[in-house]
Amino acid sequence: MAGLFAGVLLQRAGWQVKIFERSEGELASRGAGIATHDELYAAFAQAGVTLSAAMGVESTGRVTFARDGSVIGRLPMRQIMTSWGLMYRFLRAQCATGDYVGAMSVIDLAQDADGVTLFLGDGGRHRADYVIAADGLRSTIRGKLMPEVGLRYGGYVAWRGLANECDLPPAVLDELAGRMAFCLPPDEHMLGYLVAGPDDRLTPGERWYNWVWYRPAPADTVLPDLLTDDNGYLHAQGIPPPLLRDEHVAAMRRDAARLLCPQFGAVVAATARPFIQPIWDVCAPRFIDGRVLLIGDAACTARPHIGLGVSKAADDAARLAAALDEPASARDAALAEWEAGRLRFARAAMAQSRRLGSYIGASGDASAAAHYRLPAQVMAQVAAAHPRQYLEDVDA
Repeated sequence: MAGLFAGVLLQRAGWQVKIFERSEGELASRGAGIATHDELYAAFAQAGVTLSAAMGVESTGRVTFARDGSVIGRLPMRQIMTSWGLMYRFLRAQCATGDYVGAMSVIDLAQDADGVTLFLGDGGRHRADYVIAADGLRSTIRGKLMPEVGLRYGGYVAWRGLANECDLPPAVLDELAGRMAFCLPPDEHMLGYLVAGPDDRLTPGERWYNWVWYRPAPADTVLPDLLTDDNGYLHAQGIPPPLLRDEHVAAMRRDAARLLCPQFGAVVAATARPFIQPIWDVCAPRFIDGRVLLIGDAACTARPHIGLGVSKAADDAARLAAALDEPASARDAALAEWEAGRLRFARAAMAQSRRLGSYIGASGDASAAAHYRLPAQVMAQVAAAHPRQYLEDVDA
């Protein structure tokens, strides 16, 4: 997503852009639900793209349910909830076909004073003035430039799923529609909201209900078992959804019926194939290395509680495009200023995301965990519509 934003913005600014996407074919709906923020809208405006109400589903507020299904908290907060797939396809349509190369990995790079040479997976090479590394959490390019930078496991996983809206009982849908909902079992965190359905459909009854359940998974015991398939192979980087063992899905469903409110129990029951996502975070010590620029998750991946992944990627790209648009004589100074600002923002976002997850698995500072598990704090700060107010050392 960060790479697409950068490509669209730089093309509009007059740069010749080539996008290498290592995945084969059109990307699936990864990440499922996305909360929108001002930074996302600003990036689209900079790209000359006008967004309509058809980009997602409006949420008017938040609600927290107790285990018995009663409401223990409400908070008004208007926000558009969209989906990764819808945003990806929208951005992909802005890129000229010849400028986008799918199923092409970058395996190495070499740079000099005048530019960068990319060594591609098919044996070819590509020469560029600048390279923008937007290759995600496990960035190949970041690994080549900064091999000392490793991922930090948060101690828990996210169970995720998409339930067809039409499969939810009408009474349950009445309580969930039009708002972000939460349930907070001890040391855990469940949330959900409506997003566009198959083929980006937004008609009521044809949408998906996107849900995420954060659960402790110690690295030395539970996590390896969750990531091991039926053939005994450990997928240490994250197990592909089809290879997740049925016994783990069945156990999760039993736990949902036992621990979650009836509303979310019905959502989990209606979900055909849940999957898991280990929670990692990482932040590179620098976002510029010569003529290589890191953005999006390649630069910094915060835990998803803050809900800023796509908006941060858009903001990274928009501000980078503005810096690169400076005259050549002023470009190095503009890029240095861009890096300093993005490092400051990324570190603040990662710190806030860790605070928001401090009670999951009961690790870290006990007083912080007690504060951030309160329903009022969860509703106000998780995927907040205006998160800058919660970021330290960043101008609101």
